[in-house]
Amino acid sequence: MGIAGLELFNYFLYDREPLPYNQLPYGNCSERTIEIPIAIRFLRKMEAGIREPYLEIGNVFANYLPLLDPHPELKNRIVLDKFEEAPGVLNEDLMDYKRKHSLILCLSTVEHIGQHAYGEQKSGDREAPLLALRHLYNLLEPDGSALVTVPFGKLMDMGWLIQFSDEYLRLLTDSYGVPAEALNVSYFRKLDMDMHLNNPKQCWIQCGKEELADARFDSPFMFANGIAVIHMKKIGSDVAIAPRPHEPLNYLSAPTVSSVYFAPFVRPAGFDKDGYFPAVRPGYVFYGPSLTLAPGSYSLEASIEIDGPGEFTLEVTSNQGRRLLWSRKIVRSERLSAPIEIEREEQQAEIRLYQHNAAHCRVRVPSLVLNEA
Repeated sequence: MGIAGLELFNYFLYDREPLPYNQLPYGNCSERTIEIPIAIRFLRKMEAGIREPYLEIGNVFANYLPLLDPHPELKNRIVLDKFEEAPGVLNEDLMDYKRKHSLILCLSTVEHIGQHAYGEQKSGDREAPLLALRHLYNLLEPDGSALVTVPFGKLMDMGWLIQFSDEYLRLLTDSYGVPAEALNVSYFRKLDMDMHLNNPKQCWIQCGKEELADARFDSPFMFANGIAVIHMKKIGSDVAIAPRPHEPLNYLSAPTVSSVYFAPFVRPAGFDKDGYFPAVRPGYVFYGPSLTLAPGSYSLEASIEIDGPGEFTLEVTSNQGRRLLWSRKIVRSERLSAPIEIEREEQQAEIRLYQHNAAHCRVRVPSLVLNEA
């Protein structure tokens, strides 16, 4: 179980078909845990039609090739990665690549294109991922297929990636001209996970896109909390029109703090896989992550669960705890949402949870988000 207290199984359902979660301990605290088995399923279904190397965008499968040992023909691929230098990897910009393929695979990569990530310099074009998706469609041979996964939920500009939303993805057809009938999209939501990074168990379910409307990247769990699995089938000729104008979209910026578990907080007594902090004596349960807050309005949202007779204060401080910006006494489990006004620049700002009594209890914080209002 994790912070939601759900039973964590070794498999998830994709169109009612059970698939094993990835077990290789590489990036497995992220959405890779379901992307890898979904990709293998896709390749297996296309296996009979693979007559040439398929194209992989981003050097992802290199970390999971042992999973393909039962199907060595699925290792026959061309890897295109603009920055990662490795044997057999083409260091070429996707937008300059012209060779056609009958099969393309792209796992959690397209959302970084044109953003400040992995060597890429931010282009200022928040729709660069959509242009890249259209280019992938154009790289398909007639009747060719592509599988693309992207983080999905609230539309967010995280700086290093764009999290897709339904409104954003619809631009691929409404503005960028990819035929709607060429797309088939499935959606998955992360419900829970073990709260540690060493190959943790996770719980994902297939869902409707409306269930991801409020899903945020990096909150409450690190990395994507929802993904879209996009199947593209080449229909007709390439799409070469200029994007049609559309109304501006509203992007949510990256939260200042997204989680107490994965941000650089100090947690003196640590926490267990269920997200519980032991709280047995007066002192700080956690504090961090030492930020600089510009003047402005902020919103603190938190969910605090107390198991036992604990007495706590949740506070926001600056100057290494010397200046109190906001505080709230907490003696029972509660959800809170509080506005915080910052009148001047505050350095070394921290969110702190202090225990006042010596009663043995434990506490966990399923969500802790500080946003600019």
